[in-house]
Amino acid sequence: MKTLTTFFIALLFTFSLNAQDLSLDEVLANYYEVMGLDQLDEVSTIVMKGKSVNQGMENPFTMTFLRPDKYRLEVPIQGQTMVQVYSDGEAWMIAPWTGSLEAKDITGDQLKGMEKQADIIGELYNWKDKGYKVELVGKDEFEGTEVYKIKSIDKNEDETMYFVDAENFVILKEETTATMRGEEVTTETVSSDFKPVGDFMMAHSFSVNYAGQVVSQILIEEVIIDPEVDASLFNKPVTSATEDTPSDK
Repeated sequence: MKTLTTFFIALLFTFSLNAQDLSLDEVLANYYEVMGLDQLDEVSTIVMKGKSVNQGMENPFTMTFLRPDKYRLEVPIQGQTMVQVYSDGEAWMIAPWTGSLEAKDITGDQLKGMEKQADIIGELYNWKDKGYKVELVGKDEFEGTEVYKIKSIDKNEDETMYFVDAENFVILKEETTATMRGEEVTTETVSSDFKPVGDFMMAHSFSVNYAGQVVSQILIEEVIIDPEVDASLFNKPVTSATEDTPSDK
């Protein structure tokens, strides 16, 4: 098992590569190594707890992942719980603010977004097997840091540009352009506060930007690796049928 000491040895080794321009495969290999994605690929379940900050309001949340493709988000709201679930290509949601606790199907563009979110290891890992198109665009700068820019196009032709730190090989920013309700929409996610979690690294702070404005900040406060997770959490609740009343004779 890779220890934290060997992680830093590997990290120091990558520094010596900074002076040269690397190929796509070399950049990705260093990214996989620094983030410990081979170790993450062996994890079956993950639970994350934290809070999101939107327009000055904080909301706690719990995210549960059952790999490879199940994801559940829970957010307590005024004594009730908002739930979003993705599982095996389908998604549903319970939204208490609608006045109903019935689970409603999620389709269309929102479903596409949840499918990506369920892949916690990220689309750059084993990208060929996932059917993505990935290319190294070149080098650039992001907030004074030299970065490699990697473009990924998914099966829906949505495009994400990854800004990979050319020295530390972590993803500092993602720019995603996707079709939403017939229009192209670009969002930016800036990642920071990278910390070791077990045998891999993970960003613990995310800033989501749209049209140059910060619309949400996400802070991860606790990460639990391989806890027991009941697979039924990802099943859509069945609305109980009203009992038939006896017919008059």
